[in-house]
Order: sequence, then structure tokens, then C-alpha cells
Amino acid sequence: MTTRFRPVALAAAVLGSACLLTAGPAHATVATEGTAVQALGDDVYRDWFTSHARCVTAGQGGIDRGHWGHYTCSEGDVFWHLWTDR
Repeated sequence: MTTRFRPVALAAAVLGSACLLTAGPAHATVATEGTAVQALGDDVYRDWFTSHARCVTAGQGGIDRGHWGHYTCSEGDVFWHLWTDR
């Protein structure tokens, strides 16, 4: 019965490691909406996304709702990472 849970534990460990390894630097410069945006060292990490379009949608949604003034979507090995100024 323990062999049934090993693949699940292994998959969770691999996914967790991938998330940690793809966090990306806070000083990434990435083109967003046609302009290059420089993330500042004090930007806050918000979330990861499976595509650049989803990251941009979330970043722009935060601006539209007044949660932050600018955002950066940095590309990791697997995911896109959203950084904001607040």
C-alpha cells in the first residue's frame, strides 16, 4: 500500500522544488505591454502563472483595482512570476 503514495510524494517534491528554483531575481527586466519595466529591489513577489498573458492580466488587474502602481512579469524556467511595488 505504501507504493501507491510514492509517486504522489515524488511529484509533490518535484513540483515544490521547481517552484523554489523558478522564483527568479527581483531585478529582472522584462517587456510588458510593449515597454521594458525594471523591477526595483524592494518589489514584492505576488504569484506565479503558467503563461505571460495570465501574469500581465493579473498585474494590470491589480493596477486597475488600485492595489499597486506598477508590476513586472519575470520569466522563470517553467512559470511567469508577478512582482509589484506594494
